Amino acid sequence: MSLRGRVVALVTLTLLLSVSVYVAVASANARRDLQAELAAARTGGVQTVHSAFEDLPRSDHPERDLRQLVATFNGNRHLFAEVVDGSGTVLLSSRAELPRRPAPAWFESSFRPAIEPVSIKVPNASAQVLTLTPEPASDIAALWSAMADAALVFTVAAGLGLALIYWVIGRALSPLLDLSRGLESIGATDDRERLREAGPPEVHRLQRGFNAMADRLSEIDQRNRALEAQLLTIQDEERAEIAQDLHDEIGPHLFAVALDAQIIGQSASEGDTKAISDQVRSIQAAVSYMQREVRDLIARLRPTRAAELGLEAAVGDLVDFWKGRQPDVEFVSKLDGADDLVPDALRDVIYRVVQESVANALRHADTRQLSVSVLANAEAVTVTVANRGNAKASASETPGLGLASMRERVHAAGGSLRIDRADEGWTVEAEFGKGEKKQAVT
Repeated sequence: MSLRGRVVALVTLTLLLSVSVYVAVASANARRDLQAELAAARTGGVQTVHSAFEDLPRSDHPERDLRQLVATFNGNRHLFAEVVDGSGTVLLSSRAELPRRPAPAWFESSFRPAIEPVSIKVPNASAQVLTLTPEPASDIAALWSAMADAALVFTVAAGLGLALIYWVIGRALSPLLDLSRGLESIGATDDRERLREAGPPEVHRLQRGFNAMADRLSEIDQRNRALEAQLLTIQDEERAEIAQDLHDEIGPHLFAVALDAQIIGQSASEGDTKAISDQVRSIQAAVSYMQREVRDLIARLRPTRAAELGLEAAVGDLVDFWKGRQPDVEFVSKLDGADDLVPDALRDVIYRVVQESVANALRHADTRQLSVSVLANAEAVTVTVANRGNAKASASETPGLGLASMRERVHAAGGSLRIDRADEGWTVEAEFGKGEKKQAVT
């Protein structure tokens, strides 16, 4: 059963219980009041009869006075009078006021009080008796009519009240239905529906929270789309860079190997074995060089290098890689304890931060000194890459895709990224964890 149906059912049950209690109490009071009223009417009738009987023996027309006495009870709604002789024959009787619409028999029997009639001997020579019988039919019919009217009014009022409650609860719950539909659809499409603040004030906080969540999800969607585009661009740049490295490093050596092989062929046809040995050694040197270049390319392409080798070894290989290509740059690294205190989930992120920061420093600045530091304790991990050297004239002030990708990686791992720019270089610092921030020593 729905919440609205439960509330309506609960209100209906409460009304029925309340009405039942009210009817029981009102019926007991009505029965008691009716009995008291009939008893009072009987007492009054007895006094009237006694007063008339005191003068009846001195009357010149006792039969006429007796008829007039009985006639005084005509139309009485509480008493019925009749005179009977000694054999039980009714001689005189009053006309009782009976209701035009009597109450149902079950209702009348439940409310008819147990009050006995009163018989008074007529003071004459005969054995006549005047009997006063209480008659509650009119009062019971009036009570039935009043209760029926009250039941009708209650039924109409209760029906209208329940309909109003049903409508009000429906209006109050309609924002929750909108919220439910929004929650169902928020993951189905990229269109984040917003809710209009409506309904009771208690629901407004839920609506505002939902809208804030939808805004946040929209921002995350936009960032994810931008990141996807950046990743595609970075992949293209990586491919272009790898192709350039293959062309610049591998291509000439392959050409040299082809020439050496051609010379070997000529020398073999001429029988010059000394020249063949020299060319073989040249081919071996070229192949060794190409093998090292291929290993370096593979190392750059493997995303799990830090996880496999350890963070210290991976960063150390990265530094050695650039030392061989940038002999004029002084590299300083501080990685003590990195493998022991840095969680496995952060190692690849930290490696990528170092890799991108070092590449940016060497690409966009006339670097004189480059320091890499990883400080870790039980509360936080701080990674610092500091570049000392003036920016190249061609360097752009706008952050590149690599920096945006690095920022996304750090944020996804629950860390923060800070870049301090200065005239003689800049510092990239990433921090992970909740501990007090430690200053990196480089």
